[in-house]
Amino acid sequence: MSKEYRHNTYEEAMKAVKEVKLFVFDLKHVRPDLQTPEMAMMAIRRSGYNLQHVRPDLLTPELALEAVKDDGGKLRLVPAHCQTKEVIEAALKDYPDAKRFIKVKEMFKNALEEALGE
Repeated sequence: MSKEYRHNTYEEAMKAVKEVKLFVFDLKHVRPDLQTPEMAMMAIRRSGYNLQHVRPDLLTPELALEAVKDDGGKLRLVPAHCQTKEVIEAALKDYPDAKRFIKVKEMFKNALEEALGE
């Protein structure tokens, strides 16, 4: 069974992103093939939770930074490749306990173990 989306054209999706008066515009209701970087940023500015619904090829550290700057706990939604120093610092500034969501340390640990043949 295929997923049904509320917004099936780019025009419908952009209209919803721009006109929704509620705090949250939910990007999960937009078909992934209609998502654009602009739409993703607008949706994340509405709610950082939208980061989890951004198409993987559109995920950038800039989107991640936007998601965490007002709620450091959203770092848990940020994939490792977007956890830059700036993103991590912004998350920790808002929410020091966000350190438990840092995934980059695991990447470095795994790379080190692989390099050392462990």
